[in-house]
Amino acid sequence: MIALVTGDTGFIGSNMRDFLIKKNVEVIGFSRRNGFDIFRMDQLRRAVKKCDIVYHFAAEAKPGESVLYPVRTVEVNLKGSLNVLEACREIGVPLVYPSSCEIYGDSKAPIKEDFPINPPNPYAASKAAIDRLCYTYYRCYGLDVKILRLFNPYGPRQQLNKIMPTFYFEAVKNKPITVYGDGSDTRDYVYIDDIVKGLWMARRLPAGEVVNLATGRATTNLEVARLIKEIVDSRSEIIFVDYPKAFGGIKNQVGSYEKAERLIGWKPETSLEEGLKKTIGWLSQIDLEKTRK
Repeated sequence: MIALVTGDTGFIGSNMRDFLIKKNVEVIGFSRRNGFDIFRMDQLRRAVKKCDIVYHFAAEAKPGESVLYPVRTVEVNLKGSLNVLEACREIGVPLVYPSSCEIYGDSKAPIKEDFPINPPNPYAASKAAIDRLCYTYYRCYGLDVKILRLFNPYGPRQQLNKIMPTFYFEAVKNKPITVYGDGSDTRDYVYIDDIVKGLWMARRLPAGEVVNLATGRATTNLEVARLIKEIVDSRSEIIFVDYPKAFGGIKNQVGSYEKAERLIGWKPETSLEEGLKKTIGWLSQIDLEKTRK
């Protein structure tokens, strides 16, 4: 099998690339760092013609930043994804699309796939539009596209401005750990190894179907701060600060993975505590490298 992975140098894309290689899948990486441009249809067509399946990760994936730069975020994500869809349609290659839990908006109850779509920021809106475009390409053109809505992936290679790396770098230096609001905001965190395994298993998902990759566990920001503080044996004080003016975020969210388990046999295997320890192991190496410079 040959797989095309767009955005293969990013967080999820690079982990997916490594997972596929371990499965003896030949990977074609498609990213700007490799000299490719998702807006170049000639490049996309040539790459898609060589592969058996496409995993499309290339995107502007910064919800907070999208509030400040909405036009750029939406234009890049929509146009790039439309190009991928067109190339897959023309050549007849299956597409696995990693959508996002961001498209749902807030909910304290476990979110199933038929939950209303209420994107709270431009990034989420772009992901919602692409999610539904994928379904449209299935309905109109018969494209074999599989849609997975990922709930808060975390782990090695994630962006360092995300909550877990931020808390870690504060805790390891015994600086105050800054938590927005009162710490009661919740997320459903899924470790990256479970995410890429689900994306791999999604090749068996019926065309046009959508499933969540979630854990069913809501974790507060305060819990994350306390866990990280405990793991690194930090003396940090946990303090609470106001939300940024350009927030556009989600207060509470948790997902249901029942459908993914039913259709492809996927369920999360990594506990939050285990995943955090692995993530901190990676972050500690980054911190060590900074110290040596």
